[in-house]
Amino acid sequence: MKKVLALSLFSAATAASANPDVTSREYKLMLQPALFAYNTESSNVDDFIDDAETAIEAAISRNVTGSAVLSKVRDVKFFDTDGSCALRNNGYSFRERIESGDSEVSLKFRSEDRYIADFEDMSATSGSAETKLESDIGISASSNFVVLYSHSTTAPNTRTINQMDDINDQFPGFDSDYGFADSSALDLVGGLTIREHVYKNVDIDLGSIDAEISVTLWYNGTPTGSAAPVVAEVSFKYEDNAADYTKKVVNRAKQAFIALQSLSGWTDPTSKTKTRFVYDYDPSFCN
Repeated sequence: MKKVLALSLFSAATAASANPDVTSREYKLMLQPALFAYNTESSNVDDFIDDAETAIEAAISRNVTGSAVLSKVRDVKFFDTDGSCALRNNGYSFRERIESGDSEVSLKFRSEDRYIADFEDMSATSGSAETKLESDIGISASSNFVVLYSHSTTAPNTRTINQMDDINDQFPGFDSDYGFADSSALDLVGGLTIREHVYKNVDIDLGSIDAEISVTLWYNGTPTGSAAPVVAEVSFKYEDNAADYTKKVVNRAKQAFIALQSLSGWTDPTSKTKTRFVYDYDPSFCN
């Protein structure tokens, strides 16, 4: 009897410690916004990509191919509870993106611990929702390689977001775990509507898998003339649904990331991340 019990406990412990698959890895680095302007942004992005290509190819002896193309122009909004930031205080963010009149929302949880991130229930009611566990790699004042884990679900949206039931109704797992009242107000964080321009179509050959480079520019509202973005970011991402990354791929990705960091004329290691910029824009929002 004792042997059977021990075996059962071992099996349960093994199942509970199953290794969560990180199906996407994204490396993010902030750039100097003043080096970009709305009326010259395409050529500005090309200049940056030229320098990035040279640095990455020298670092990993693999090709960087393609030409940057403006692939997304959309409005971005973050929502939380004014005066308390209940979502942020629980490790969450809730974002709406609107492109060509179509809205999608993303509920995201971040943690330094991938198990904690994975345990969050990100289930959605929409059959078109997409969920992923992703490692977000960035830098800090003391390290050139810092990893956070994000567990997120993105779903199409037809609601006008203004209260907590706009999350609870679409993400029942979140509702069950946190139980925020449906009638709690959700407000536009910082009063900001960001106009986002994303340039893509440039790939890094990492070997058995390619990584796609993105340059993301955020403007405060609709830009005109020589307006500079408020945030600029370069990132690259690769994915594998089986999380079966090879040693060569992950090492080349790290080398490419460090190569981007060497572009001191472009990078801004003290710049705020995109989400941090939004939450810091109005310091009174969370207080």
